[in-house]
Amino acid sequence: MSLRDGARRIRADLVTLARAVRDPHAPRTAKALAVLVVLYVVSPLDLVPDWNALTGLADDLLVVVGGLALLSRLIPPEQLADHRARVEAGRPPLPRGRARPLAGAVMWLVALTALAWWGYGWMAGA
Repeated sequence: MSLRDGARRIRADLVTLARAVRDPHAPRTAKALAVLVVLYVVSPLDLVPDWNALTGLADDLLVVVGGLALLSRLIPPEQLADHRARVEAGRPPLPRGRARPLAGAVMWLVALTALAWWGYGWMAGA
């Protein structure tokens, strides 16, 4: 398998998991885990600070890979197989709802609140 084929396979697997999580019949735990993994990736807070490039990026990689592996186990195999077949057939993704923009707004609100809280603590300590 070439590097290009491996990249295509990884992309297909990510699209499959994204479709499976957006499915209304997906378990709530899988949906919650997907949200937590995405929030961890976009969050400025890390388990290991990024000042050390190797360990700072390794914790992000471990969380993402571990989260995706756990996510693929939480989704029922028949549901995952159905979405994988749809992705390979090139069918369009599931219809998008109104919750996506709302989730983005909530995520930004939480991030800005955390930033303001940190800034207030920093200014109060100075």
